[in-house]
Amino acid sequence: MIENLLAQSVFKNGHEVSFILGHKILSKSGRDWNDIKGDVLTISDWEDLKDLCLSGNEKVQLETKGYVVGIYESEKHKWKFAFVERKDCFRAHLSLIKDATEIQSHIDNPLFWDAIKKDKGLFIVAGERRQGKSALLHEIIANEQRTKLSLIGMHSPLQTQSSEQPIESVVQLGIDTIDYDFNHTLYEGIERVFVDTNTIKNWKKWIEVAEQGQSVVLTLSSNSIGTILNKLASELDVNTCLRLFNVLNGVIVQKLVGANYFPCSEILILKANQKVALHRHLTAHTIAQVDLSAEFKESYQSLNQSIIQRLVRRKIDVPAAFEASDDPDKLDATLKKMGL
Repeated sequence: MIENLLAQSVFKNGHEVSFILGHKILSKSGRDWNDIKGDVLTISDWEDLKDLCLSGNEKVQLETKGYVVGIYESEKHKWKFAFVERKDCFRAHLSLIKDATEIQSHIDNPLFWDAIKKDKGLFIVAGERRQGKSALLHEIIANEQRTKLSLIGMHSPLQTQSSEQPIESVVQLGIDTIDYDFNHTLYEGIERVFVDTNTIKNWKKWIEVAEQGQSVVLTLSSNSIGTILNKLASELDVNTCLRLFNVLNGVIVQKLVGANYFPCSEILILKANQKVALHRHLTAHTIAQVDLSAEFKESYQSLNQSIIQRLVRRKIDVPAAFEASDDPDKLDATLKKMGL
């Protein structure tokens, strides 16, 4: 019965399952928890769950220490589990371990992955709050660590971990140390820095770090690349903004769409000629008039283009597509040209 419930959870795009004695069994899909079994978890179900997931030694640890963590592998999937068995508290949490080849964000733009892997420069990961920026950062780190082991420093108020196996080469630097000079011993041995704070107060520090040949990835709370460029041009002095554009490798703005919160992305990758163009617009005070689709079409993916890809692959439906679009009229015209 338990194996069937796990399979049912995966079928419904669930990635976490919660078992609490005396409560309904819940599966998490996106950000929502839903029950997958009408009845509450009984003591018999609890014993079945332990028999399914735990080895003999793990059962002994659970009985003696009151908790145990590990990996359970079914025929098709792997789950990371945590069991607690103490007085008045019998609970287990299972998290689906993604396959190494699976891309959670479903970003299939090769320019993005080439730019985000660069050993030096600065990259901005943006989106409004609760749009999966932190999850995207962990995916970027996990993908990199599969091919190249490097020591990463993470400035974040939340010491979160991805739903995959923990990444041991990430050093949590905390938030109170974010203004430390990069020559501080805190950063010794750090090869890349991720700053997951949704806002950046000390741009000059991170520009200097990138100018010194390091790699920096920052998160911002914003709904479009145009908004980000305009804000940078208005808040930073011209010289600082020019320096930023010199080291900026790219920007991605992520948006979760539809009932299943499927990610769609606006992406701008900056190469030498695109940086020259941004310099020109900055000095001419015409950043607000930049048409990214026309001027940077070889390295720019609009949100509508990403939405259309998801529609074609049936990851989102038409109402969700138009609700998420930043230009629904243009989306409608494009879909009609495509005969969709």
